[in-house]
Amino acid sequence: MTRAAITLLASLPLMVLTVAAPARGQDVLAPPQKLYLEAQYEDALKLLDQAKAGTNLASETALRVEQLRALCLLALDRKADAQQATEAILDLDPLYRLGEDDAAPKIRTAFREVRRRALPAALERVYSRAKQAYERKSYTEAVAGFTRVRALLDDADLTLNAEARADMALVARGFLDLAEAAAAPPPPSAIQPPALAVPTSAPSSTPPRVNQAAPSPPGRPLYDAASAGVTPPSPVRTDIRIPDSMKPSGSPREAVVEIVVGANGSVESATIRQPAGSPYDALVVQAAGIWRYRPATRGGTPVRFRLLVRIVIPPRG
Repeated sequence: MTRAAITLLASLPLMVLTVAAPARGQDVLAPPQKLYLEAQYEDALKLLDQAKAGTNLASETALRVEQLRALCLLALDRKADAQQATEAILDLDPLYRLGEDDAAPKIRTAFREVRRRALPAALERVYSRAKQAYERKSYTEAVAGFTRVRALLDDADLTLNAEARADMALVARGFLDLAEAAAAPPPPSAIQPPALAVPTSAPSSTPPRVNQAAPSPPGRPLYDAASAGVTPPSPVRTDIRIPDSMKPSGSPREAVVEIVVGANGSVESATIRQPAGSPYDALVVQAAGIWRYRPATRGGTPVRFRLLVRIVIPPRG
């Protein structure tokens, strides 16, 4: 029986040449593209800077202007200016990178160097915007933002230590699950766990088998990760044991359960947000009913708190 784990001189980039752009964007880009191909980088930059300063460019055209500016600056070995252009690119498209066919190796290497320096700041901007979207209840925008955060955290060019990366990944995953749940809440009958016995090391009792987040009674607000001035709960006992005979074969299973931790540290409700499949969802919900936490606090007073818990169920072996 095993305990389950709780727990981003060269030819012109092909993109600029081959992707269709609005007529206005084509007019803006055509002259500097020609100059770039002729290795007249300074003249190309003058036209690109004029376009950037004097025209309300569509986002797609603005992205291509910055891409071409960065390539000109790198060809001139102006790396500091190229980093600013790269930051502007990542602001418009955080996941943009040069492919093998987009530029010569020398330019790709130089671009990757400035991208690596610019990526941490780009990650912070994407995260901040996603969190702001969540706080103003623009949940669809928040989902898109936190999805980009997770993609950037997996980017091989991101220079971030493993601990900081793991912490941000956990927070981003939590916000993403909350935003997805708020954008498309599950129907009331989505999870109906059967009464299954779950071996645990906790004292035997009949755990509550609830599957919907409890509403906030009058005078008892419910806080979550977006709430300011609240210290989240910390686990005291979060046992879940899966018998060997019930462990999955092949790949591990992963579930995300949303729980409401009461002001007394007990779990008031449990809702599966990312299912692991039968029978694991029922086991997770039932086990969550006897978990205990040190309650969240606000100004030193215990409060109710909505929390997401990721559970990995290892395969038999």
